[in-house]
Amino acid sequence: MTDSAGVFTTAVLSILIFVGIIGNSMVCIVILKHRDMRVPINYLLVNLAMADIMFATFIAPQYILSQAFTHPGGVTGKVLCKLLTGGNFAWVGAASSVFTLVNISMERYYAVMYPLSNKGNLSERKIMVIISGAWMFSVIVNAPVFLVVEFINESSACERKWPEKWMPRAYNVAWFVVMAIIPLIMMAALYSRVVYRLWFQPAENSELTQQQKGVLKLRKRVTLAVVVVSVIFGICWITDSIVYIVSHFNTESFGPAVYSVSNTMIMLNSAVNPFVYGLVNQRFRKKIKIMLGCTFTSRVRVHVSRETHSTEM
Repeated sequence: MTDSAGVFTTAVLSILIFVGIIGNSMVCIVILKHRDMRVPINYLLVNLAMADIMFATFIAPQYILSQAFTHPGGVTGKVLCKLLTGGNFAWVGAASSVFTLVNISMERYYAVMYPLSNKGNLSERKIMVIISGAWMFSVIVNAPVFLVVEFINESSACERKWPEKWMPRAYNVAWFVVMAIIPLIMMAALYSRVVYRLWFQPAENSELTQQQKGVLKLRKRVTLAVVVVSVIFGICWITDSIVYIVSHFNTESFGPAVYSVSNTMIMLNSAVNPFVYGLVNQRFRKKIKIMLGCTFTSRVRVHVSRETHSTEM
């Protein structure tokens, strides 16, 4: 990859990381700050946002900060690779986001298909179990990477040193199946029935009360948002997974540019979610505008206050 292409990729990744951290932080603030937004599925969206923030935060040292400093060697370099610059915790966040998306699809399925039943209802206890399980599952899935990543003096970079040649291939194939294929199949199966029920199944709207129509409209809006997020996830993750699997079986298949594009797509997946919520969910968009308006107003007041104070002096 040429120097100009490398600079361009770094710039794009930097923008996506910044947007991802700010946007997902706003998602967390809006949901946790407003009582009417504290519904079960939104707590799952908060966990998804936190997972995306974690991915963006810990992928930055690997692809952005590494361009600005020389990585230390020795024991310090080894520790940094495992905990910070190797990107291991970034993939813990990525795995947690996948687990959370699957649980969101299950929540939507039960909420739409069994609206009058307690089956699949998310209590506070269930939410805590799901969120804790997501992070425990993510750590377990990524545990092998923490054990094999090392700092290589020759390349001055963090790399995975597997004891056997077959291990990276087996690990990446397992990751592809567990973190991409199975989740996508589950989400496709669940959302296909949900979408059919909400948009294509004949309904006697005339028999619905005004309140029931409002509930149906809300379900459509929430479901549309998470379906769009899941579709974007599928496109980005399948592309990245295929690139890495093919590269293990044919090392000359792709150049550095392809790897940069695949990594950029994963970051894009994390950064774009808040925009999807804002575009599809009117209530969420309204809360964001109010929060941004309050922030802008407070800054103007502080600026005016400072100018007045300096003038009086």
